[in-house]
Amino acid sequence: MRAGVKELAELVATASEATADLDDADLRRTAFERVLDHLLRNGDNKDSQDASVGSALRPEVPDAVADDHADQVFADEQQRVDVVARYFKIEPEDVGHIFDLSSEEPELAIHSNKLDAQKSPAVREICLLVAGARTALGQDTATSHIRSAADHYGRLDAGNFMKTLSAMSEISVLGRPGSPNRVVRMKALGAEMSQALAQRLLGE
Repeated sequence: MRAGVKELAELVATASEATADLDDADLRRTAFERVLDHLLRNGDNKDSQDASVGSALRPEVPDAVADDHADQVFADEQQRVDVVARYFKIEPEDVGHIFDLSSEEPELAIHSNKLDAQKSPAVREICLLVAGARTALGQDTATSHIRSAADHYGRLDAGNFMKTLSAMSEISVLGRPGSPNRVVRMKALGAEMSQALAQRLLGE
């Protein structure tokens, strides 16, 4: 997409609005640049904006592996720990209290009694942690990832699961309503809320 002066100004305003909720100045600047680049390439629509915000909150990928066909997996556990620690703004040595990053698929390692006893609030907490870790590692999040974790912790209310996720202002749930497995995108607000949640859990 090639934009004129007026169109460019509108895209800049859209990118600013999409990242305005980020308190961290460095993260906000990086997210703004990535959102603007995405809008310039793909146009200004709500779905692309939500997706670009999610992408903007992912970690930097070195130039050597920036090609679309390159292997962007964090093969080393310490690399995964470091990038998740940066995302949640916690110390690397504290990551293991919340997450198991021994494999490429992140898992929750937090004790069940740290989560809310009520199912719906607990699902929201699980969603923020699971989606946050996967976003930090550059992985897509599906509702099945959240459902599996909620079931593992005994917090799954199958009848209200999608209703709970759809009501969350911190995420966007993409895909057709009624689909058994939809894509979850973390919003800027979600990144901040997931960071606050992780820090609160470590402080308890």
